[in-house]
Formats: sequence, structure tokens, C-alpha cells
Amino acid sequence: MSSDTPNDEPDLGGIPSWYREIFPAGNNKGFFHNLGNHSALFVDRGQHQLVVSFDNLSDAGNPRYDRDAWAGKFCADNGWSHLGVLSQVPHWYRDQAIIDFMKKLSSDGFFEQFDRVAFCGTSMGGFAALTFSSLAPGATVIAFSPQTTLRSDLVPWDKRFAKGRRADWALEYSDAAEQISSAHKVYVVFDPFFDLDKKHYNRLVGENIMSLHGFGLGHKSALVLRRMDRLKPIMFDAITGVLTEKRFYELMRARKDVYLYRQNIETYLIQRDRENWLPLFRKAFKTRRRKAKLALLAKD
Repeated sequence: MSSDTPNDEPDLGGIPSWYREIFPAGNNKGFFHNLGNHSALFVDRGQHQLVVSFDNLSDAGNPRYDRDAWAGKFCADNGWSHLGVLSQVPHWYRDQAIIDFMKKLSSDGFFEQFDRVAFCGTSMGGFAALTFSSLAPGATVIAFSPQTTLRSDLVPWDKRFAKGRRADWALEYSDAAEQISSAHKVYVVFDPFFDLDKKHYNRLVGENIMSLHGFGLGHKSALVLRRMDRLKPIMFDAITGVLTEKRFYELMRARKDVYLYRQNIETYLIQRDRENWLPLFRKAFKTRRRKAKLALLAKD
């Protein structure tokens, strides 16, 4: 075979950044467990803060060698210990092996060694963050557009996520609404214009819940916030327990500059038979974007 023959094997990347920290000559302690449909990686960066994150649907099944857990780089940049749960299947963590693993961490006192513990995730990962937070009483939770369950008897109105609905919802930790009472604070970011996510939010009851209305963010609230360059400050404030509604809504103002926001609002207007508002809304969106560009040019 000649040296210039194309290589049909995909480029799966190199060594993941977290492994560079915990390999035998690395600077930090940690572990990696392959549990079949799920894996868990842990990097110990001190007892002051642990962040537990969970994959969402777009992460599930990622084949790359350099794969990181959701919010992995964010935790590393802030010097926080990180337990990242990775998923190879879109089954909403309805797998006995990962449930047993998380329960064992709790019974072994893993979470108790940290001054602060935060669980985080979006959509499927948001469900996991909510439901597994009960294993670390007193933890903080930040969940973006989460589902509370996909059990057909509890949420017959949610027909999304067919593979997830076919998973084994008879297993423990199948309803996040039953698992959040022991959390210190539960931040839930959702779009109240998006009816299905609003219905899931309405199933969550407790004085520890802070509802953060992401008007116009749609179901992909974390993605829109990231494109606004607002996901990191919101995550930081929530994980450290200082996020307020006022701070959240100040950061949310930039959503009107993001095209995904425009698409979501247009969809809502059509669904509510208000198409006559579309021309005015589109004009306002374009005017705002144009003014923003002129302001940037004026700074140069």
C-alpha cells in the first residue's frame, strides 16, 4: 500500500485532558470506571468544591478517545474536583450499574469529604442531576431544561425521547420530583413558553427551588446561554450558591442578540396564532443586531 493512500479510520482524537491529570505520573488523584453503558471519571482537585455532571443526549455515544464529561474543562479552569458521568446510550441513566455505582459512592462517604457539592446537567443530564442529588444531602443543583421523569404513568403528555421512554423506569431514582427535598438549593432554568418543559418544572415542589425563567431559550437553554457567553457565569454563581434571580435576568438580556432566540420566539408566536406579530418582531431583532454591530465598530 502506498504511503499516500487515504486512511479510512476516523480521527478519534488523542489523550483526554482529565487523564493527563490522573495517569500514574499525573499531578492529581482520581479514577475512571467503565460500567458498560455508562462510565465515571473523577479528578481530585481538593475538598473545597466537587461538581458532579452528567451527559446530555448530544453527548451520549460519543466515540472519541479525548472525550470529556459535561462541564469538564469548566471545572478544571476553576480548580474544582469533578465527577463526570458519561453515557453511551440515551436511556436517561435507567441502568442498574450506574445507579448502584452512585449509591455506593454515597454509602462509602465519597460526597461527605467535600465542603460543597453541586450536581449539574441539561435535559437528560438535568434529570440525572436532580434525581441523584439525594445521594448527597445538602448539595446544590443546577439543572437546565430538565425532565423530571419519562415514566408514562407520571407524564403521559410527554411523547419526546422515544428511546428514553422505552428504558427501564421501574428502577430506583426514576422520578426527580421525589429526590430533591434534601438539596440545599435547586436552580432550575427553563423556558416557560415551552409547554413541555414548563410542565416538568411544575412537578417540582419545595422551598429550596429557585425557578429561573429563560424566556425564549427553548429546550436548548444551556446551548443558547453558551452562545450568549452567559453559561459560565451562571454556572459559576449557581455552583458556588450565590446566583440570584436578579443576577440571572441581568445576564439573560443578551438573549435578544442570539438567532436561536429569534427562532424560538417566532415558533411560539406561530403556535399561539400571532403570526401578525412576526414582521414587527423580526424588524426589532434586526435593528437590535445592527445597532450592536455599529457599537462594536465604534469601539475599534
